[in-house]
Amino acid sequence: MEKEFDKKDRRGTTGPSATGPGGTGLAARIVLIVGSVLFSLLMLEMGARLLRAGPEALVHWPNYARERMGTAEEGEGPCIYAYDAALGWKSPGNCVSPVYSSDANGFRRAAPTSPTTSTLAEPPILATGASFAKGDEVKDGESWPAYLQEMTGRRVLNGGVSGYSFDQTVLSTERFAQMVKPLVIVVSFTPDDIRRSEFKVSWSREKPYFDVVGGRAELRNVPVPGKPGTPVPLPVAARLLGWSALADEVARRLGIFNGWYFDEVRATPPGTGTTIACGLMPRLAALGAPVVVMAQYGRGYWRGYADRETTVAPSVRKVLGCAADAGLIPFDLSDPLKAVIEARGIDPLYRTDHHSVAGNRVVADLLMVELVRRGLLAPMAGR
Repeated sequence: MEKEFDKKDRRGTTGPSATGPGGTGLAARIVLIVGSVLFSLLMLEMGARLLRAGPEALVHWPNYARERMGTAEEGEGPCIYAYDAALGWKSPGNCVSPVYSSDANGFRRAAPTSPTTSTLAEPPILATGASFAKGDEVKDGESWPAYLQEMTGRRVLNGGVSGYSFDQTVLSTERFAQMVKPLVIVVSFTPDDIRRSEFKVSWSREKPYFDVVGGRAELRNVPVPGKPGTPVPLPVAARLLGWSALADEVARRLGIFNGWYFDEVRATPPGTGTTIACGLMPRLAALGAPVVVMAQYGRGYWRGYADRETTVAPSVRKVLGCAADAGLIPFDLSDPLKAVIEARGIDPLYRTDHHSVAGNRVVADLLMVELVRRGLLAPMAGR
């Protein structure tokens, strides 16, 4: 009996009862910890909002992923991307916003010309590409096509569309070249534009793509599925947490893009983007105007790719080599920009990933010098 009593006593005193005072204390501690975590996250959220947009951000809670992707619901603004059966999407015509505006044909507007350049030379220079041509993260008049217009005194039409892969850039260049009959065409691309040519869904949007069959690039997925005004779906994570400036900041800094801002669906095997780009060079060569194929690079190229000389750089060199073989003019900004970065640092030239105002001025200046060197523009007075 004594041993049995000892066992019961030990069993009864080995730990607090879930229903006794000890259990209540444990529950209180859990509530306190959870509350502290939630309060800390709320304070971090407020701080992220204040740093991003000031006090107004404390009362305005949009879905940042939806804003960044330009996927506002139908009717929410004049500058959302428009569906296009041949290109997937395009910049809308006659859009006006605080940082971006376009003319009737969807070309991004430059700032009003000064009195000395009020009469711009014709025919125009046509600039095409993705966000680096369009000038993401800067205002109208601060993109490199706008600065090239200012420097040369010749009209420069900015046909860049954010998110375009190289294949979409080629298709849009064909359309614009027929429309405006340019003096020179500058086709901008980044290494990621080449990669995105391997997809049939990019940035959560259906797009055209090419298969290379027998050495020829054959167009697929046209007309592109979709219809005007259809909202572009966001990934689940962005729908649930896209309103959080803190979550958006973490996603950007960690490079969590696919599955957060957008979804992707592959159409061709990994690594075929360079082959596709090479197969499209004859289409650019048939446009009837000199074409400069210009490689641009984001901040991540300099900071994020320690092995870029053995991975990304060879792909770019192959694409530019194919451009030269097709009779086009290759222009790689890697070495010129590297020299500027070594002299001035990377921060003055970039914002989040795209060029800053100063960076776009550098690109425009380097490009103008190259156009003059190639005999495509007359030498500028005083240069």
